Amino acid sequence: MNRYVTLVPIAVLILAGAGVVSQAFAATTVTIDADKDVYDHDSIIILTGNVDPVDPNGSEVTIVCKSPGGAGVCGVYQLGVNSDGDFSVSINTSTFLMKKDGIYKFEANYGVLGEAAISVELTNAVETSGVGTEVGTAVTGTTVTGPSGESFYKIGAGQIEYDITCNATPGFFANADDDSIVIYLDPTDDGIITVTLHEELIKPFEDGTFVVIVNNQEMQDFTQIGNTLTIPCVVGTEKIEIHGSWAIPEFGVIAAMILAVAIVSIIVVTAKTRLSLVPRY
Repeated sequence: MNRYVTLVPIAVLILAGAGVVSQAFAATTVTIDADKDVYDHDSIIILTGNVDPVDPNGSEVTIVCKSPGGAGVCGVYQLGVNSDGDFSVSINTSTFLMKKDGIYKFEANYGVLGEAAISVELTNAVETSGVGTEVGTAVTGTTVTGPSGESFYKIGAGQIEYDITCNATPGFFANADDDSIVIYLDPTDDGIITVTLHEELIKPFEDGTFVVIVNNQEMQDFTQIGNTLTIPCVVGTEKIEIHGSWAIPEFGVIAAMILAVAIVSIIVVTAKTRLSLVPRY
């Protein structure tokens, strides 16, 4: 009898402990706020928030930006939290992924139980320079000589999508020898350039990434979402190279290939039809 009486307090303690643990997990909260409700397309959105309690295992807050009308994802941000559970991030609205007016939703997730969301509005969209028509499989242009004597293929207007805030008029070129897209510019202000790369122009490496070189120095401070790259361009930036696994061949090479195919076709047709290029009398 005493044995059962002894087990009762132990069972009560176990249940109480489980209740405390469950309550602790259930009490996980996430808050997120923006410094304003409305922004234009040349602003900085500052998001701040807090998690409670802080995960001792070091979990990060994941913030996902949703485009207006649920059209897609306009950004993903992994943020650490400090000992008080605070986190923050600054988001530039002058990117190609946030060019449309409308309501943008930011969803914050922490662990498996903590989540929160906030929405902001972007207005006064302006037509972004250089945003062209859809790129097809046939790319036209001309061959030019680069500043260092390189043989480049100049990408025509409307064949590449970009948005730029550093006050420059960039020129886009393809270098088939280096499997790269080369951007020449001379910005007068600090800003960013956002470029969407179609596979008709350049393909990424096997892991889906590109390598960015600015003024002959490899850059790590850029972001990539899919085939869209956001690259800082500051005063003094002269050349940006985006390297992949393949870039469109030079126009001269294409012309030579077409000529070779045409010659072979003429020879084959002539042989089959027994035509003679010299008239017989």
